[in-house]
Amino acid sequence: SGKLVFKEGVLIDAMRKGYWIILDELNLAPTDVLEALNRLLDDNRELLVTETQEVVKAHPRFMLFATQNPPGLYGGRKVLSRAFRNRFVELHFDELPSSELETILHKRCSLPPSYCSKLVKVMLDLQSYRRSSSVFAGKQGFITLRDLFRWAERYRLAEPTEKEYDWLQHLANDGYMLLAGRVRKQEEVDVIQEVLEKHFKKKLCPQSLFSKENVVKLLGKLSTQISTLESNFGHIVWTEGMRRLAMLVGRALEFGEPVLLVGDTGCGKTTICQVF
Repeated sequence: SGKLVFKEGVLIDAMRKGYWIILDELNLAPTDVLEALNRLLDDNRELLVTETQEVVKAHPRFMLFATQNPPGLYGGRKVLSRAFRNRFVELHFDELPSSELETILHKRCSLPPSYCSKLVKVMLDLQSYRRSSSVFAGKQGFITLRDLFRWAERYRLAEPTEKEYDWLQHLANDGYMLLAGRVRKQEEVDVIQEVLEKHFKKKLCPQSLFSKENVVKLLGKLSTQISTLESNFGHIVWTEGMRRLAMLVGRALEFGEPVLLVGDTGCGKTTICQVF
């Protein structure tokens, strides 16, 4: 017969062995966790393990780091008390300047400087729309730095299909699929399309982007046999919504990006995954 055995976690292990540890998203921690950390951050550097009633003293080389997003700007973050924060050396990091962002995109993703500038301008424009409108949730409610780098990575990893490949159209299309693909309201989609067309000077045509021809081409590229598709998934009606879903998922798979499908029951989320 089995029995429950208490096993120490990574924090206690780090304290005993003198490791360095990072507590990410500290202001999402439950109150009881913060109270336990209070004692550890005090001069005596001790922690009471309530399950065993043992007091563990930190190794001299043990070091604790913590990170958090600003409370108020991000959902669910609590405001930590001044007394608790005073136990840390508190450092604030400002947003990256546009010039530095462009440099990072260029160095990290091999994106030409002129293209880097366009991506950053799109991000800044969309953020300014958010400040003056209630369309989007939060300043970065629909575009973050992760999105920006993911967008640029789609340039670095892409293989041109023809000699005179239109990279600006490529970036505009992928920007539309990444950003407009996850918003729910048409007004949000319209804003994103308008900003992309403004900076890339390219026309975006969702009907063409999510056409049956492009879906078939993408499925073939991802080694999905069309004959298998027709025999196993002949029941699928390739509506505009299904074609859009297939293109967005397939494009993410093409670049090795994780996908979270959000939608009502029966809208095709599981089916699209099975197709690929």
